[in-house]
Amino acid sequence: MFSDGSDVTLREGEIEETACTCCGAPTTVVTGYLEVGDMSAGWYTVGVTLGTKDHLPLVRLYIGDWTEGAGPGERWGLRIGISRDGPSLLDWPEADMAEARPVFTPLNRAQVLGTPMEAQLWSLLDTILTGDSRL
Repeated sequence: MFSDGSDVTLREGEIEETACTCCGAPTTVVTGYLEVGDMSAGWYTVGVTLGTKDHLPLVRLYIGDWTEGAGPGERWGLRIGISRDGPSLLDWPEADMAEARPVFTPLNRAQVLGTPMEAQLWSLLDTILTGDSRL
C-alpha cells in the first residue's frame, strides 16, 4: 500500500444475490474498488447473510498490485468480521488459504496487528463502511 489510507476514495461495484455456502440462507455480496487518484489501491467484498444469528457480516479486503503482471507476493487479502462490538480481523480458514496462495497472500491477525499495515487496514475499513451507500 502506498498511502496511509486517508487519500483513498471508493467506487461502488456490483451487487450479487447468492446463498450462504454453509447454510443456504440468502446472502448479499457487494463489491467495491479503492482508488488513490488514477491508481488502484485494492478492492473489497462485503457479504451479509440476513436472518441468521451466527453469521457476521464479512469484509474481504484485497490490497496491493492487482495488475496482470503482479504475483501473490505483491497482493494481500484480509478478512474482517463485523459484530455489534465492532470489527475484528479474522484468520483465514486453511482451505481458503490454500486456494488463495497462487493468486494472493492471505494475511492472518498475527501478520497485521501491531504492524504499520494495521493503521492502513482500519483506515480503509472506515472508508468502506462509511462510504459505501449499500451498507
